[in-house]
Amino acid sequence: MVRIISHYISKEFLKMTLLCLGIFVFIFLLVDIMAKLYDFNEAGVAPGLIIRYFIYTLPLIIKQMIPVAILMGTQLTFGFFSKNNQLIAFKSSGINMIRLSFPIILLSLGSTVFLLILGEILVPFSQARAQEIWNYQVKKIEPRAVLLQEKIWYKGDQAIYSFQNFNFKDQSAEGATLYFFDSQFNLRSRMDAENVIWKNGVWIFKNGLSQTFQPDGSYLQTPFAEQALRLPESPEDFRYQEKTSEEMTYPELKASIQKIQREGYDATRYIVEKQVRLAFPVVCLIMAIFGIALALRKEKGIGIAQGIVVSLLVAFSYWIIFSFSRSLGFNGIFPPLWAAWSSNILYLFIGGYLLLNIQQ
Repeated sequence: MVRIISHYISKEFLKMTLLCLGIFVFIFLLVDIMAKLYDFNEAGVAPGLIIRYFIYTLPLIIKQMIPVAILMGTQLTFGFFSKNNQLIAFKSSGINMIRLSFPIILLSLGSTVFLLILGEILVPFSQARAQEIWNYQVKKIEPRAVLLQEKIWYKGDQAIYSFQNFNFKDQSAEGATLYFFDSQFNLRSRMDAENVIWKNGVWIFKNGLSQTFQPDGSYLQTPFAEQALRLPESPEDFRYQEKTSEEMTYPELKASIQKIQREGYDATRYIVEKQVRLAFPVVCLIMAIFGIALALRKEKGIGIAQGIVVSLLVAFSYWIIFSFSRSLGFNGIFPPLWAAWSSNILYLFIGGYLLLNIQQ
């Protein structure tokens, strides 16, 4: 008996959640199209490329809408049960309301895992492709790989690099200056060169001057026509490639944080986003618990219209608190862990309390 009811609840919950997800994705996509269609027309982008752009944005939209769809699906499932007096029938059969909710909780756990996989495999790829179309076809920004990037400063493992111009197409640079330091960050030597080229894993400096600094303050100068050095950095390390967190997988996000910190810059924003990457999928489970608790807080459940309104209010309030705490994390006011997880902890505590106090 319980098995049959669990199967029935699972089917109804999936049906309602997928329906809500489809509606939310459609509305979000429609608003996005209306907001960007003028830019596409002004740039003269082909219709096929426009369609591809919005297809690429779908995985991220789906990822963002799934928790809201789960909350709304939970409310609608129990709302229809209440309308058809099925909740009363379940209670009359002696079925515990929390036990009745297990299928929804299990499916929400599955959604959490799905969101983790989606955010690691499909979203970074699709977002990168969407950004390429937007930057190169709409905003007419040339691919960085063929541009001359000017005035590069980079802190490496053994030296600080400075280039007046760097051509990533042929992996050469002009106006190169390298500062080498010891373990106490005392300047040990300096190398200046008119030209430098990366070839077969080696940096070749041409027409330059090497200076070695002595402990007594004196220094030795050695002009050279050509000098080869094997250094840890490659041209890819100097290329400016700022990506959003959604364009990176979790390992890429960790590597980016380490690189930024190694260069001596503040990586707080990326550290917060790394925690958000783990925290956001858990919202599926939290929204399910919250939805169940709200839907069953009355003996006969709640109506469909009331469930929709309550779901939208809960989702909106969660998003405000989540965005606020994340912004506090970006500004260093909240620790990254707390910035990402505080809204989850708050809503899990409230939802869990309400769930444990529903009328059986």
